[in-house]
Amino acid sequence: MDLLSSLILLGSVVLALGCAPAPGATNLARAGVASQVSDYPYSTRSGLAKNAIDGNKDTDFNSDSCTHTDLEKDPWWKLDLGQSYKISTVVITNRMDCCPERLMGAEVRIGNSPNNNNPVCGTVMNVASSTLSFCCKGMEGRYISVVIPGRSEYLSMCELEVYSDSVTFKDKEKNSVCW
Repeated sequence: MDLLSSLILLGSVVLALGCAPAPGATNLARAGVASQVSDYPYSTRSGLAKNAIDGNKDTDFNSDSCTHTDLEKDPWWKLDLGQSYKISTVVITNRMDCCPERLMGAEVRIGNSPNNNNPVCGTVMNVASSTLSFCCKGMEGRYISVVIPGRSEYLSMCELEVYSDSVTFKDKEKNSVCW
């Protein structure tokens, strides 16, 4: 392995480790409310927006744990956390039973505006793995959205997790979810 390849690999490992939520961190998404531009018209349970915050990371659409919009121009999925947080990490579990490439170019946006035009935390640049982590470095917001800009596409993903380094014990108690 040449030096450049080694440095790229090392950088990828460091970057991936930097995006991992702290051990025992609370997934804020579980207590949120999800919505999306449309529902996939050929399914009644599979494809609903709330499926991406159900805690089930199964990457097969037929497990009833993935979202799926209809074919839309600039499709979006959005999470309302109910209050603003400083977001450290967003983790998306992509669909892998088919078409993971649909998520390519999707933007993860965070902010306090409900209109999906918030600042971009990260963009999906690689769909080789089902787990896509984004370091958001304390971006503040109530709304987390995933938007595929500039093309007509189906938006499908199987889980979205949101972590904050600044959630206090009091916040955790207030927003706790028992499953």
